[in-house]
Order: sequence, then structure tokens, then C-alpha cells
Amino acid sequence: MLGVTTGVGRLAYLPMPVFVDSAFEARLEASGRPESRYRFTGPCVEGECAQWTGARCGVIDHVLDDPPGPERAGAAGTALPGPFLPSCSIRADCRWFAQRGAAACAACPSIVTDVGGSATYRSTRP
Repeated sequence: MLGVTTGVGRLAYLPMPVFVDSAFEARLEASGRPESRYRFTGPCVEGECAQWTGARCGVIDHVLDDPPGPERAGAAGTALPGPFLPSCSIRADCRWFAQRGAAACAACPSIVTDVGGSATYRSTRP
């Protein structure tokens, strides 16, 4: 787990990633959809992921390159405070950072996994 979604829909990073085992997952699911409260991360699986474009992750490119809709307003234009990147426990292995650098870090806190609707960026279901 990378972080917790705040009441205003932004990510609050955890100082260290929390590894989720099946017992922890069951506790999270017992209190509702964990994706609406937490942001999870895992290693990039490239071509095994529906978001893979053939050469890169389409999620961060979509967020940074496509005009934001009302639900994304401000995400792509979020500026980092000063010359410092936010504290992040996965940056060394982050696909988004490798692709887009500091711009990905600026947008990352505003990207949530589940906001309660049925639509996603690109469904991973057949």
C-alpha cells in the first residue's frame, strides 16, 4: 500500500510501503471497498496490464497529456512546492517516475484508484 486517500481525494503517502497479505486484505475488505480509501502499488507487469501501451504505462501519460475532465481538474497542472519531490517510498521502482519524472510526482497525489463509480480509465475486465 502506497498511501491513504484523504477526505479531499488526495493521496497521503505512507513513510514505508505496507505489504498486504491475505489476512490484511480480508480486514480491509470487511470495512468496504479498500480501493476507495487506500492506494495500492505493485511492480509494473508491462504487457500483462491493460494500461500498457506497448512501450509505456498509459495511465500517467493519459493524466499528464489529455485535457482533464471535471473529475481530474487540476491534476496535470499541480505544481510541486519548491525544487523538492514529495517523500515517496517507491520512487526508485516507480514506472511513472521513470517515464515522466517530476511531472508524475506532481500528479500522483491526485490519482485515486476508486472514487465509487463504475467507470475507470480503461477497464481491466474483459
